[in-house]
Amino acid sequence: MILDPTLFTAYLVAALALALSPGPDTMFVLASSASGGSRSGVAATFGISSGGLVHATLAALGISALIAASPVAFDALRIGGALYLLWIGAKALRDFVNGLRATDATLAASGEASFWIAYRRGFMTNVLNPKVGIFYVAFLPQFANPELGHIPLQIFLLGLTHNIIGSVWLVALSSLSGRAAQAFSRNPRIRAWLDGIAGLVYVALAVRIFVLDRRPA
Repeated sequence: MILDPTLFTAYLVAALALALSPGPDTMFVLASSASGGSRSGVAATFGISSGGLVHATLAALGISALIAASPVAFDALRIGGALYLLWIGAKALRDFVNGLRATDATLAASGEASFWIAYRRGFMTNVLNPKVGIFYVAFLPQFANPELGHIPLQIFLLGLTHNIIGSVWLVALSSLSGRAAQAFSRNPRIRAWLDGIAGLVYVALAVRIFVLDRRPA
């Protein structure tokens, strides 16, 4: 047995509560669904989950602890993530200002690219958020049982479980919100406003990282 059943049960409850709590990932997926529909929201969810697996692996290997202890490494990731969000937000706001709307044929032709763009954005914003790694370092070991050994594997499996729970919730959320957005997006003017709202969310997340997500003293 790799994981302690009692600790794992408690972890499932905690992980579910964390997944259902509104946070940056939820806002990012909602913004992606608003601007790109359900497909974009689901792709962003998969990207966020993939980034979470990277953090789970780094936490299991002890690398996240080294990043947390290094002000330079922590701030480099934090600022890089914030700038990336600002860039995404600026593009969405540009589409809003220009009222840029593609034809149905163009949208159909670019559907696959849009999926991978949303996936890449979700992945990059999660990987470049050092707070995720620090959270795993502080949270996951509490539910690992040293007596069972294989601590790195236990930590990785706990991180994997957290990602699965979060992904299921975000996929459901993006599907519902994306369908609602698609119903309104047939109107070019409303579509432009959805892009503008998404852009503001991305910028707000970037500002949050700059202002609030500083390295703990």
